[in-house]
Amino acid sequence: MNSTAKTSTAVGRSRLLRFIGWFSAVNALLLGLIGTRFLLYYGLPEGVLAGIYLLLAWTGYYSVLAFVPFFLLSLPLLLFWPRRGVVTGVLVFVAAFLAAALLLDSLVYAENRFHITLLTAKILGWQSWLFFGIYFFIGLMLETMLGKQVWQWVEGKKKRGGRLLAGFILFSIIASQLIHIWADAAYYTPVTSLSQYLPGYRGTTAKRTMVNLDLVDLNQARERSLARRLADNSTGGQLSYPLNPMRCTLPGEKLNVLLILVDAMRSDLLSYATAPNLMEFSTRAGQFTDHYSGGNSSRIGVFSLFYGLPPNDQLTIEAVQQPAVLINQLQQANYRFGIFSSSPIYRPVQLDRTAFANIPNLRISTKPENATHWRQDEIIVDEWREFLDQQDQQPFFGFLFFAAVNGGRPPPEYRPKFDMIATDPMPEKQAKYSTAMHFVDGLIQQVLDDLEERGLLESTVVIVSSDHGEEFDETGQGFRKHGSAYTDLQLKVPMLIHWPGKGAGVFDHRSSHYDVAPTLLKGVLGCNNPEADYSLGHDLYSRKSWPWLLVGSYYNEAVVSPDDILISFPGGGFEVRDRQYRLIDKPQLDKDLLRKVMQQRSRYHSGQNDEE
Repeated sequence: MNSTAKTSTAVGRSRLLRFIGWFSAVNALLLGLIGTRFLLYYGLPEGVLAGIYLLLAWTGYYSVLAFVPFFLLSLPLLLFWPRRGVVTGVLVFVAAFLAAALLLDSLVYAENRFHITLLTAKILGWQSWLFFGIYFFIGLMLETMLGKQVWQWVEGKKKRGGRLLAGFILFSIIASQLIHIWADAAYYTPVTSLSQYLPGYRGTTAKRTMVNLDLVDLNQARERSLARRLADNSTGGQLSYPLNPMRCTLPGEKLNVLLILVDAMRSDLLSYATAPNLMEFSTRAGQFTDHYSGGNSSRIGVFSLFYGLPPNDQLTIEAVQQPAVLINQLQQANYRFGIFSSSPIYRPVQLDRTAFANIPNLRISTKPENATHWRQDEIIVDEWREFLDQQDQQPFFGFLFFAAVNGGRPPPEYRPKFDMIATDPMPEKQAKYSTAMHFVDGLIQQVLDDLEERGLLESTVVIVSSDHGEEFDETGQGFRKHGSAYTDLQLKVPMLIHWPGKGAGVFDHRSSHYDVAPTLLKGVLGCNNPEADYSLGHDLYSRKSWPWLLVGSYYNEAVVSPDDILISFPGGGFEVRDRQYRLIDKPQLDKDLLRKVMQQRSRYHSGQNDEE
């Protein structure tokens, strides 16, 4: 190739690159305009900072949505096939597809309150795909015209400010994330609630770093946020939760409630070998032997217990800091709150901005924070006793969250060591896990003995359970700890309920954390709303068994059925596994079940009040 040809090729690639950049910018604007439809479902931002954040986040989000796929598809063409017609044709096709998909997604969201993924696409009717075809055809014509106009712009000799535009987009991305980092640490909901406006978007958080650098005082920030929200009487407006005002008539004698959670206690830890005291306690309690958490991680597991809402609602609840109906009703009934957690209440369960969002002077961490988990478990037992020492005739709600079992961290000198609990020697990590449970079991017995000595046990509903299970690769498939798979080892947890007047018994129906809030709201607080007004669950004592369960994790969700497990991922993909967690190559999807799942996921979204 001669020097003239090389120069021509270089100039051609340079011009093509400028075209790709400007065409991406134009389509970022077009996608952003289509995306304004989502504003109709949430309303305008509150305050100047929130408005600035939304503008910056909007710019960055839709710029990334346009620039990333355009450049990823175009760069190979620039290297191996740098022809104007080829590059333009590919980009016009992709741009039309993106615009049509976003427009269809906005329409589907308006009607059903869920976004289109590979999984939800399975239940869309032919009318939706017909509309998509029409939008795509219109988009092709529009993008073809835009492509011609952009080429004329690029072929002009004057500089057009491309670097300035790129700098503004980069600034928007960085600035919006910095604002969100501050707002998250400062409990500033006018900003954090806006993340819901952008499909699949979530702002960056760095609360722990902000605290370590002394850039924010969480306690002060939380109290300011609480005062502001109570003054505004703000509920966020993004969820219809509850669907109708609560109708509760308190009984003459109020029962106390004590909720004890053991982090990562899977169901088979409830045995005489690892939890002898709890086994003895189970003879005086209701034992639910087929009980599932709403998730395989702490955040969703605890969220499902307090709210009874689907996993996808957790981010919305957290963003607007909307407390649980259960806690609201306890506050209205003038209950005292004794909340003691070994792990910080703000990480990872986020209870400071979800279930307990409206509780003033919330104790968000156990001091000293650098103490070991087993030592903090001991501390919260002592602090619980101090709380009861101040008890008067006012009923109380207690929450004790023990952390030593998670990760298997008992005191170094504690015995027994479970080295030979089975036929084969138990792996060291699992032995420490079981030992930690034995240690925590002793602490829980101290709590129960203290209640009995004070004469409070027979006036207190005591619930003992966990947020999720734990796995040690028992199946040989590489799944360990929690949050890694939707196996029974990670989902099934103990559920013991000592309820004065109900007596003991074994309940073998399939129950869930979703059932806890309805049970307490009806039995303790006298609420007579239909359970569907505020929860997906039912009264635990009704013995209604779940035919399938919607569960969640840190980043994905699953539907656990008797025969298989359907797992959906954030990018829109999905997979199906059998109950032994083996991948099914060619799964047959139950469209009726998918529709019921989508109805559950959207039940409490504004305007979507269908039950099933």
